[in-house]
Formats: sequence, structure tokens, C-alpha cells
Amino acid sequence: MDEMDPDPRVFGRVINLFIAHHLSSPNENEKILLKLLQGLVRNIKWSPEDVSVLFDALLQRFESVYRNDRSRLLKWLHQMLHCIQVNYITPTWRSKSGKTLLELVRDTAVTNEALKVCLADDEDKTLDEIIGEIRDGELNQVNEELLVEVRDVVSTVEAALMSHSSGAQLIGLKKDLMILCQAAEKNNFRPRVTQMVSWCLMALSKTGRLIQVGTGEGKSCIVAMFAAFRAMRGEKVDIMSSSSVLAERDMKEWRTFYDSLKISVDCNINKEDKDLKKCYESQIVYGTVEQFAGDWLKHHVLRMDIFGQRTFQCAIVDEVDSLMLDKGHHVVYLSSDMPALQHLNPLLALIWATANQYSKVGTGQTVGPKYPFHQVVMEQIKQEGFDQLTVLQIAKDTGVLAEGTVREIQRQPSLLNKKTVNVAADKLVDFFRTVEMRFPSCQFALHSKNPDGSLEALNRRPPGKSGQRRVSLLLNGGFCQYMYPDENSVLRAAEGEIRRALHFTPRELNKDEGSCCIPGFLSDLVKSKLKVWIENAFRAQMMEIDNEYVLEGHIIVPVDYSCTGIVENFRTWGDGLHQFLEMKHQSKLNDMTVITNYMSNVGLLQMYKSQIYGLSGTLGQQAEIDTLRNVYEGIKTCQIPLFKRRKLFEVQGVIVKDERKWIEKICEAVSEKIDPTPYRSSRAVLVICESIKLAKVLGDRIPNKFLYISNNMDNSAIFSKKLGAGDVIIATNLAGRGTDLQISDSVKAAGGLFVVQTFLPKNARVEAQAFGRAARQGSPGSAQIIVCFNHLPQPLQLLIVTRNLLSFMDNIADFSASFLRLFLQHLRHYQRSTASEDSHEISSLLSRVLTENSPSDIMMVKEIRDASVAEQLSSYVESDLKNIKKKEELFNQYLETLDLLYKSNNKPTESDVFALHEFWGIWLLTKFTEEGSAVRLKEILKEDLTKAIKKLRQGEPPFSNPHYYTVHGSELHKMGKLSESISMYTKAINQDPCWAAVAYYNRAFASLTQQNRSQNPECLSQALEDLQKALMSVELYCKQLQVTYSYAIKKTTDSARELNNRFNKQKQAKHTVLLYFKLNISKAVEGLKRAKDMGGYVKVEKNRVCLLVPVYFLSLAVTLIPATIVPSTDPLKIHQLTSQPCFDIFLDLRSFENMGLTHIYGLETVSPPSGFFSKISSLFRVK
Repeated sequence: MDEMDPDPRVFGRVINLFIAHHLSSPNENEKILLKLLQGLVRNIKWSPEDVSVLFDALLQRFESVYRNDRSRLLKWLHQMLHCIQVNYITPTWRSKSGKTLLELVRDTAVTNEALKVCLADDEDKTLDEIIGEIRDGELNQVNEELLVEVRDVVSTVEAALMSHSSGAQLIGLKKDLMILCQAAEKNNFRPRVTQMVSWCLMALSKTGRLIQVGTGEGKSCIVAMFAAFRAMRGEKVDIMSSSSVLAERDMKEWRTFYDSLKISVDCNINKEDKDLKKCYESQIVYGTVEQFAGDWLKHHVLRMDIFGQRTFQCAIVDEVDSLMLDKGHHVVYLSSDMPALQHLNPLLALIWATANQYSKVGTGQTVGPKYPFHQVVMEQIKQEGFDQLTVLQIAKDTGVLAEGTVREIQRQPSLLNKKTVNVAADKLVDFFRTVEMRFPSCQFALHSKNPDGSLEALNRRPPGKSGQRRVSLLLNGGFCQYMYPDENSVLRAAEGEIRRALHFTPRELNKDEGSCCIPGFLSDLVKSKLKVWIENAFRAQMMEIDNEYVLEGHIIVPVDYSCTGIVENFRTWGDGLHQFLEMKHQSKLNDMTVITNYMSNVGLLQMYKSQIYGLSGTLGQQAEIDTLRNVYEGIKTCQIPLFKRRKLFEVQGVIVKDERKWIEKICEAVSEKIDPTPYRSSRAVLVICESIKLAKVLGDRIPNKFLYISNNMDNSAIFSKKLGAGDVIIATNLAGRGTDLQISDSVKAAGGLFVVQTFLPKNARVEAQAFGRAARQGSPGSAQIIVCFNHLPQPLQLLIVTRNLLSFMDNIADFSASFLRLFLQHLRHYQRSTASEDSHEISSLLSRVLTENSPSDIMMVKEIRDASVAEQLSSYVESDLKNIKKKEELFNQYLETLDLLYKSNNKPTESDVFALHEFWGIWLLTKFTEEGSAVRLKEILKEDLTKAIKKLRQGEPPFSNPHYYTVHGSELHKMGKLSESISMYTKAINQDPCWAAVAYYNRAFASLTQQNRSQNPECLSQALEDLQKALMSVELYCKQLQVTYSYAIKKTTDSARELNNRFNKQKQAKHTVLLYFKLNISKAVEGLKRAKDMGGYVKVEKNRVCLLVPVYFLSLAVTLIPATIVPSTDPLKIHQLTSQPCFDIFLDLRSFENMGLTHIYGLETVSPPSGFFSKISSLFRVK
């Protein structure tokens, strides 16, 4: 036999092994069976041994029903196991008759259909069962005495309701509960036992209590009944919801209930200021915590009498964990215009342009702007006698520059870049090697970039002497880019670049068009915040649209993507981050704001002291509950059992390594549920995505879907009907809390709603809220987490890789695959056989197949996440809350000072109040430190506020803002105090003439008005000089406007280009206002010159600022308002309206008004008769 011919015996063994392998691989029906059986172990907590016994019982039942027809076995098993899974039947479950599942399966008197009905039939839990579960709850702070009292009250009222008794004989709490239940039944529905128990626990609590009530268990009913109970006792009740939509919805749904009890109720959402006081006169007010906090600020800061005599008596908080934990540190503040901060726009644009010059290359390296090679060398070698000529000579000697070009470049320096733009890398390497030889103290590490983006070292060498510095450079033609190994070195380099281009006024203004000029009074603020602004510019580069934020028209709007999914229409990021994102998308650029007033969620709730009552579907685990108890005085917690057994089947989560396969896996999971199978019909699916971006991607791939991704969209179609078979909702976390999705009966029968969570939620509470959309009120449902490996934090990725490697080693010696092959062989033999056989051997093999040695990756990741939550909460209490409390103590101290200012004999002017707000806001930015003690900070603030008040009483700004003098001067001008107003304008000019356009302008016309017809040549000359200097100052405004926009547009995104120049439209509006201001001044200058020439005087005509631009501009703006935006009291619609391009001119005029330009002026030249005739005669005089 030829040695190359295969041995028939070996070949036969290979063929047999191949056939055996394929014969032992499960087919589709067998895969379904194994998946259903594994689900019992993984998700319903059956042990493999218990499943083995159950499987044996099912085989015996099948034998008794179908006898010798085993062809239907797998289909029948699928149906039975699906029924067990859908109804979440545990080994300890018992039917109404008290039988376990095994007993029912073995009872041949019970038909298959009767068995299915029995498994699906669940009654409401009894009062004793509910009390028992509360008593056994580990996290419940409820003593036996309280439970006895709760049982007594609820059992009495329940009996009275069941017997249709009037309850006239009841007294105390029993009578109150009876009245409330009757009112609820009359107007909505009869409260369930769990709702009455929840009400009792709160009503019997002398201090606050937080109650966990499962999702879909009727929290709004409990809230309404408890609020009515407190109102019946004469108290004012504030009900705080997690969203304005839910607040308005609940108030409307329960209004008739309150009306029947003669209790007044209102909602503080979308109310005009004049209607808020009437709203708070109601006994019960629904709203959001943000609205309550905002109204408190209006009452105390803006001195609007909103609350009247209302005090903080009782707060009921819906979704209490979200508001107290996830959003506890959120701060509400009233926006306050501070026109001076518009001067920072050129600096922010410079920072943005600088940040955009840095980019990632290779693996982990960052490169900065491009510099000519000679500039890099001169910057690194600062030595006497070393100049540009020396560098150029070395360049000539090493072949970088051609012979004779040095003299050319000396005559015309601009030629250098042109002559070296295409220099080969090896020439530059020679050049730098020569520089190193001549100046050994400076060494260079040179690199070039390959076509594939990787970096190549051009001058590798052994490490230099200890302490010798090597400057890393990326060569690119005749240019070099500094290379930075880490984030801190990048930030330091960017800061150096920015500081070199930044100038403060007053100073001589050169003709450098690209110079960034900032008023000197802002220098302290710039110095203290510059690093933070630079960090935020780089952060803005990394942020993604439809993830952390969305574009609503022309507005950047943050998204609470990691928690609630809410598009936060009235939230803006601070410290320049919002402005950088606006520049990134070439959207409308808003001025930075300074927070002068604020109220945190925690601060507001703590005002209710021990009278905070809250409900949530997820109070959380021990760490969260401990945190709540630590933060809120005297608060206690209790978890209320579900009124029916929950039937949520959690499919084992998976982690998919590749992002493409992850999306495919999500689509497969959806298809698997919406496609019917032989044992069930189609189901409905809810897919919850972390970002709007992913939701849109999935929306393009999944049919029959609804998108629920923004609270600004009309989502009524999603909730107006029940979800039917095959319906899919693709949503963000917006669907994870407070969303009640109704499903059809056919979907319930098929297994209910299936929820797919496509990311690892930040904590177990967010996860539970998402899963809580399924299996509500005793209906079946299931849920699964499908996570992308690349989206997990780096440490978790490393842990999973290590664990998988160890698992692989363990699996080498794992015999489970052998047991699976044996199980399938026996099962197939059993199906083919018609003889009566013992099924015990099949069942015993199954227990080996289902045994899993270690938890899944997703379980491990969740455990690590949950452990980290405790650390985060500890930091939240020790750091975040302490800083919030510290700031609020300082703010309260400021409010006390503000009260003293209002209570003084002389009522403060608007400019004084504004100046004090401005001083406080800047003080907070420049002097508040997280490390500083509250006591010391309060001492400093008290001292500084005392000085500030003293300055105000002397007519001086507490914060050295020259615009204060201008605004105060305009107030005096309005009162007819012209001399005093001129004095104020002069102070503004003396402090910083560069930005004193309005002060010069106002002083000129105040002087002319004061002199009236007595204007002498000196008066006219001074006014003329003032107006000419006003023109120069306006020119500076124009140049800085151009600086802002030239820096800001250096790098734009695709979406920015799609916005069709919204950025430029805003620039054009600003430029238009400045242009017409210059035109107004120029006309006045011409009028004054004529008056001087004629020896006459001028009449001053005063007009409103809005007439600075021609009327047709304003009328055109009104006609350009989109037809889709109609006048409304809705703050969101008002916000959207004022953000339209047609309003830019109005807003710019208002900005000038806020800087003291309260009127514009015109001049009429008047010539005295003598002067007129002398002019005429001079025309005819013979020379």
C-alpha cells in the first residue's frame, strides 16, 4: 500500500466520530427544550435535581395521556414548560387546593388544560399574608405593635367595605380610612388591601416614612389618599413627582376624588407668576421638585409673594429614590442675566479652537498644533547668542534649506514655511541630530506617522543621562507637533497656548485682528476658572449627540441618559461646557451665566424636617436605604409586598464582545419573541437603550416599532392603546420609570411583555425600574440584559477576560458535554421506542446536564456594580452632600444680607440689587473651595458682604464692574439727576475706556441735555469727543465679535453644517445691532460738527432702544416666527420661541439695555439767527 493512502481503520474512526458528533448535537426542538429546562434552574431558582424529578413526572404524565404516540413528546413538553415558566412556578408554589406543581403533574385526574388553568390562576394575597411578609422583611423598620394596629384598622375597614356598610360606627383612623376608600371607590376604584396597608403605615407614623410599592401596584392612589388625610387634618401638602407630565396627570385623575372630600387641589406646572400665589393657597399642590424649588427662589430672591402663609408642613415624594438619591444633588436656580459675561465669549472660542488643535495618534499619544521646525528649536533652546539665523544656518548645512535661501528668508520671513513645506523626514532628522550635538542639554525623540496611522520612531537610541529631557515630536513636512503622553500634559500645553493669546484691558489696542481681549475686572474670574474651562472644552469634544445631549431645533439640551432618559429642557451645563457644545454644532451661542441662587433637591426636602413621606417601586438595597436614613431626619422605610405573586421571568443576561454582534443579538432576541412558535403566539417587546443614538439604530432594523426617545415628542400613540402581538417599543430610560404599558390579552397568554435592557444600568434600582415594565399586577412577563463588552469599564473587561480564560481551562476537564450527548441519545431512543420504558435514567442524566459550576459573567458584573454603588453612596454623603450643604449655608447667609438691604430705610435700586447678586455669584466662583471649612467660608463671606454693602451705599460697585456705573448712571438719568448720572458715566470710563461705549454715549447726551440751549463750544466739543471715543469702543466690540466667530468656526461637525449657519445668523444679528449703533453715533457726530460750524446748539431727541434698528427689521422678525410655534404659557414653548433666529436682534438690544443703554438719541441742529445771517453774508463777501 502506498504510504500516502489513508488507513481504512483510521478513516472509519474519523467518520464515526464525525457522525457521532452531529448525531449528538441538539436539533432546534431539542435546543428549545434545553433552554426551557435551563430557564427553570437559572431564572426560577429550581435546583437541577428538582428539575430532574419534575421532568420525570412530566414524562410519566405524557405516557398516561398519549400512551404509545411519542411523536408529540417535544411539542407537549414545550407547552407545559412554557406554561410553568410564564407563570413563574417555583418548587415551593402551591395551588388554591394546596398542592405543589409535582403533585398536580402526577395527578392524572387533572387534565392538561385544567393544569394550565390552575398554574395561571392566582388570587390576591390576604391581609395576613401581607402582614407576614412585611414582618419578615429584612429592611423593614416596622415593630409588632405597629403591625397589630395596621391589621386592626385595615381588617375592620375591609370588612365594612365588603359588607357595603356605611361605616358610621367607625371612629379615629378607621373612620378616616373608610371615608377615603369610599371616595376613591366612587371616583376611581376601590383601594386594594396593599394600598390600605401602605396608607396605614404612613398615617400611623409620627415621622417620615418611605415605602416601596411595586411597579404597577397603584402608588398614585396611596399618594392621593394620604394627601387627603393630611389635608383633612388642616395641613398643607406638597406632592412632588419625578416629571411634570406625571404631576399633571395624577392631579387631573384624582381631582374628582379631592372635590368629593371638599379639598382644594392644584398643580404648579406651567403657571404664570401671577397665578402661582393662588395655586399655593390650595390645600394640596402637585408639581415637580424643581418647580417647588424654583418657586421658593422666586419668593425669597426675587421677592415675589408666591407662598403667602404656606409653610413646609408635609411632603409626599413619588419615585422617592430618584429624587432623593439619583437627583439629590441636582440644583435648581433662576437664570440671571449678567451681560458682563458676554465679554468671555472670545476667550471661550479661543479655548475651543485651541482644544481642537489636539488630536489622538497611535496608541494613547496626543499631538498638538503644528509649528515650524525653527520655532520649536528656538523655544526649546533659550541661550544667549542663539537666534533664528543660527537655526536657519543649521537647516542649510543639513539640507533642509537650499543654498541661498537663508538670505531670501531674512529679507522675507514669510517664505520659510513655503520653502520647507515638503521637507523629507530624514533631512529633519539630520537637522535635529546636529542641533542635539551643538546643544546636548536638549534632546529630541522624533516620530513620523505611517499610512495606517501607526507611529514610527525615527531616531531610536538608548536612554540618555539621568535627568536629561527628551522632547517628543511628530514630524510633518517642515512642521513639528509636540507629543503628549497623558491628559495632564495636554491640558498644561493648551493652557500655555491660551494664556499667550489672552490680553486684559485697559490696554493699548494693537491692530492684531486675532487678539482676544477681556475686561480687566474679569481677570480674577478667568484666572480661577481657566483650567476648568479648558478641561470642559476637551470634555465637549468627547460628548456625543443623541447620547449625553440632543439638538432641539437650535438648542443644545442635556439628556439624563444614565438614569431617567429625560430630555432636560431647562437645564444647562456650567463652566463653559454648554457653550463649547454650541460651538461644536455651530448652534446659537449663549452667554455664560453665574449662579447667584440655588436650591438642591436635598435642601428643599430637608425643609420639611421629619415630615417627608415617599413612595417608589425601588428603594434599593441596604446601602441605598442606609443613605436615605442618614440624610433625612427620622425617616423610616418599609417594603410593601405585591398584591399578587409576581411572574417575572428573568432570562439569563449575556455579554457580547463585538458591537456589531451585540446589535445583532438584540435584534435576534426581539425577533425570537415577536415571532410565534408552536407552543405560543407572538409577544410584545420593549427595548430600553442607554442612548437615543442606539434607539435610532435599532429603529432602522426592527419592524413594527414605536420610538419612545424624547419627552418633547407626542408619545400619545404609544399609550393610547394596548400593545398587541408583534408590537415593539424602542425606548431610552424614559420608559424605565413611571411608564404604564398596557398589553392585550393575547400577549398576556403568550407570556406577556418582554423587556430587553441593552446596557448595564448604573445601579440595581434603575435595572428594577426597567424590568418593572413587565409582569405588572400579576400578569406574566420576562426580561433580559444584553450588554456590549466594549461598553463596560476597563477593569470589568479585564476581569471578564481573565475569568473566561480560567473557565476555558476548567472546561477542558468538564464532562457536561458527554452527559448532554447521553441525554439526547436516551431521549431520542425514548421517542422512537413504543415499548414501555423506565424514564428515570433520562431524568438522572438531565440533572448532570443542568448543573452549572459558576455564575455567569453578567451575574459577576452585577455583583461588582452593586458593591461599587455602596462606595459611590458613601462618597455622595461624605463629599457631594457636604458641599451642597456648605453652599446652601452660604446662600442662606447671603439671603440674610439681601433681607437687610431691602429692610434698610432707602429701598435699593435695581442696579444695587443686581450688583449684589453679581458680587455674590462671582464670589462663589472664585472663593468657594470644597476643601475649605464651612465656618471659615462663612466668616470670609460675612466680611466681604459687609464691604460690598458699604460700597453700594457709597455708590460704588462691590465687584469692580464698570457697567455698574453705567447702569446706575442711567437710573439717575431717568430720575432727572443729570449731574450725578454724568459722574457715574465718568467713573465707568475711567475704570476701563476700552469697553465704555455706552458710558461715553450716555455721558455725551446727558451733558447736552443738561446744558440744553446753553450749550457752549466746550460742551459741544466734549460731547463730540465722547461720541468719537464711543465709536472706537464699539469698534472693539465688533472686532471681538469677529474674533469669537473666527475661532469658533475653525472646526465644525456634520450636524453643524446641516444647521445651515444658525451660528452665522446670530453673528449677523449682533453685527446688525452694532452697525446701527455706530450709525446712530456717526449721525450724532455729524450733527455736533454742524452745530459747531454754525455756532449753534443741538436739540436732543430721546427714543426707545428698540428703535435703534429700523422698524422693518423688527416687523420682519415677527413675520419670520415659525407657524408651528404659537403663543403659549408653556415655558418650553416660550424657550423654543425665543431661541428662534428672528428673536436674536431683540435679545441683543435687551443686552445693551442691561448694560445701561436705556435710550437712543437723535440730534436736531439749531443755528441762532445771527449765526445764520453771518454765514449767508460770508458767501457774498468779496475777497
